[in-house]
Amino acid sequence: MTVDETLRDAPAPRPLRRDPDFRRFWVADLVSQFGSRITEFALPLLVVTTLDGTGTQVGLLQALYLCPFFLLPLFAGVWLERRTKRPVMIAADLGRFALVMSVPLLALFDALTLPLLYAIAVTGGALTVLYDIAAVSYLPQLAAGRDLASANSAVSVNLAVGATAGPGLAGWLSGVFGPVGILVFDGLSYLASANALLLIRHREPRPPRPPRRSLRRELAEGLRAVLDNPPIRALVLHAGIYNAAAATTTVAFLVHFVRDLGHANAEYGAVLVAGGVGGVLGALGVPRLIRRVGHGPALSVAVVFSTTSYFLLPLTDGGSSDVLLGGLGYFLGVTGSSAGSVIALTVRQRCTPSALHARMNASYRLISFGLLSIGAGVAGVLVDSLGARTVLFATPVVLVLSAVPAVSRPIRTLKELPDLG
Repeated sequence: MTVDETLRDAPAPRPLRRDPDFRRFWVADLVSQFGSRITEFALPLLVVTTLDGTGTQVGLLQALYLCPFFLLPLFAGVWLERRTKRPVMIAADLGRFALVMSVPLLALFDALTLPLLYAIAVTGGALTVLYDIAAVSYLPQLAAGRDLASANSAVSVNLAVGATAGPGLAGWLSGVFGPVGILVFDGLSYLASANALLLIRHREPRPPRPPRRSLRRELAEGLRAVLDNPPIRALVLHAGIYNAAAATTTVAFLVHFVRDLGHANAEYGAVLVAGGVGGVLGALGVPRLIRRVGHGPALSVAVVFSTTSYFLLPLTDGGSSDVLLGGLGYFLGVTGSSAGSVIALTVRQRCTPSALHARMNASYRLISFGLLSIGAGVAGVLVDSLGARTVLFATPVVLVLSAVPAVSRPIRTLKELPDLG
């Protein structure tokens, strides 16, 4: 019997929204995303308010938290291919719970120091990398091929909601309980995520134990899964260039809008909230667009919004319409980028054999995050030397150029995807 016949004769899968295992996974991921955002908010605030840290020390803390995102993914991908993913996610949640809860305890006994906080940051970043790669690789096992785009859409909504509401919730809680107090809520969020994952009944088949192989060869296979696959190669080129320009845009707009134009932090926050709302709408709406036009054409539509919308940002000039212009630019831009992320993730999962999912996702993440860090690092230099508004006129041009691989033939012609999982 062929694979097609097997799939045709199999019973129809339960609708995704009615699948209790997927709902548990979705809840766990949503709570975990909130926890990650609170961690990112609380630790730098703790350095400044509790430990009287300097800007350099805050920057070092951020760098240590992000360091595993660049150095660990390839090795994590190789390690995860040999293991079932759900237990790794549970262990990562419990590990982050222990790390975060240690901070209030250390502060209670007046034993919290910067070196300890640095160690907690780098370890927490490493556990977040493991969780994220394991989650992306585990999701295709919960969602049938036809439901995968909808599943990715739901998870992308979590990212958008976490990015929008997480810092706001953390800011409100810090005003009531202080930066140490909100870490208690943060730790409980990881515990809740682990509990939701423990309730999942689906059990992954244990990956066969591979023969002893060269680490270099396995790393190379992960990179080839990205670079030798034309659609995925096109997507990672787009993502890398886009991320670098988007990071530069973020820094330049913050300096231009708040420092140069003198807008209040609340107005800047309103602009970012508009972007978060766009992210939710983009993630929710893209499955319907995919069904109507196919994956490749849908991505072409998404990149129009995710690139050209940012030409609105340098038009802000200190007038009363600045919040509207900035908010509209971010709303449309993040709507497009959120929709594009759902499409890209679905293409990657469907065009890669399941045995390579973790290594492929790790390699993809390494390239896209690496260029993101370069963009963030170069942004400050460009803003200081050229001026924030000049940079804001230039970066949308780079964003538009990033669309070239996204609309190239390997992507443009993708309508129905294979399912190699």
